[in-house]
Amino acid sequence: MKTNNAILIFAAFLPALLFAQPSYELDVHYGFGASELSFNSVPGFAISVYPIKNFGFSAGVEYSWRWKTKTSEQSGANPFVIDDEGDTLIFKYSIDKYKEELFGRILQVPIMLKYSNDKYYTAAGVKIGLIQEAGANINYKGLKTEGYYPQFDLTIDPDFDEPHFQGFGRQKDSSYKTKISSAKTSVMLALEGGVKLKLNDNFALLAGVFADYSLNKSFDRKLPLVERVENSDGAIVKVNNTWKSWHPWSVGAIVKLSFSFEPKPQELSTLDSQPTTEPPLDTSHNIIVEADVPPPPTPILPDSTTSYSLLPTPQNDSLQIQPLPDFLLNREADFVFNYPEARTSPNDSLHKIFVSQMAEMLRANPKLQLHCVGYSEKLISESVAYETAFQRSLRILYTLTRFYGIEGSRIFIYSQGSKNSGYRRAECFLYSLNAL
Repeated sequence: MKTNNAILIFAAFLPALLFAQPSYELDVHYGFGASELSFNSVPGFAISVYPIKNFGFSAGVEYSWRWKTKTSEQSGANPFVIDDEGDTLIFKYSIDKYKEELFGRILQVPIMLKYSNDKYYTAAGVKIGLIQEAGANINYKGLKTEGYYPQFDLTIDPDFDEPHFQGFGRQKDSSYKTKISSAKTSVMLALEGGVKLKLNDNFALLAGVFADYSLNKSFDRKLPLVERVENSDGAIVKVNNTWKSWHPWSVGAIVKLSFSFEPKPQELSTLDSQPTTEPPLDTSHNIIVEADVPPPPTPILPDSTTSYSLLPTPQNDSLQIQPLPDFLLNREADFVFNYPEARTSPNDSLHKIFVSQMAEMLRANPKLQLHCVGYSEKLISESVAYETAFQRSLRILYTLTRFYGIEGSRIFIYSQGSKNSGYRRAECFLYSLNAL
């Protein structure tokens, strides 16, 4: 790669050596402007040769530094997936403080055709860009993830001090740097022009504008910023650093200090034949990143031996509600889930703490069983009240089996239909098999 760079630079200066006759111009310049990455800084130098009075060409070397800084709050969602049970899962995320710095450093060789006189100059040609370094610095704070099952109106968002499960919850703040590279050389079409102020017979100050557009491609972000990736051990949260290709460009202003001279072969050394002109412009580059696409998620399924209680069949809106087992009667519940509204899904942090505590107890003691009883207030009919109460206990079973891995055969659910006004709750009892 180093050898190829040396050959390209030598080829750029070869024309200047072949036309070493009429007049010459050497300049140092600095350009600054906008690019596809937001900003572009271009210092460099060039040699110009004018074999025919004011017409000539130039070649030089520039070092383009392009960068972009993005600071914002981030939020979004991955495309929904269908798990093995046919349930739709939507993964959502939010970031309180997100900062992304993209940068590209390119060694450029401009080769331009020029016209220059005592007052102004114009140039057009190409620039060959050799990518030296490209990458991204990323840091974020306050990353929070959650899962949403729209068909159940169930949001999985643990906000307590428990080990994160399934990639949901608050994540640790992080920062990292990733390298973006490509072996390809960028080729840019370039234009430049400006005015000239002669300081004396040999020195001049030039100020102008430049623009270029690459025939090759650069990069831009491709995949969602945050993804949930499932594996055999569970699920993890992945912050992507993958970008897609696009054509770079840049525009800006350029300032040059030039020194011009011509050999004195003959007597003609008038003010008329002073070459002036300059080099090229800025830069562009071609950066391609191969995307690291994660495998499709394979959700962890709960035990299929779930002990649901089936809804009784209503007859003329009168239900034969199954009585509770004797060991549940006249006993105070170990956990009580209160519902401030008619919904059947517990979403506040206290409910989630209760579910987590029950899961820990069931894991610690394999002989424990859980019995959950749902209640409802008076609704439009007793069958609706019965089903609403049943759904409350079913939600608890669903969360424990699906997201905590508790066997469904250890959980028993019941519905007692409607009770007093405002009686919206689910009561859960822990029992040992020995006690039963």
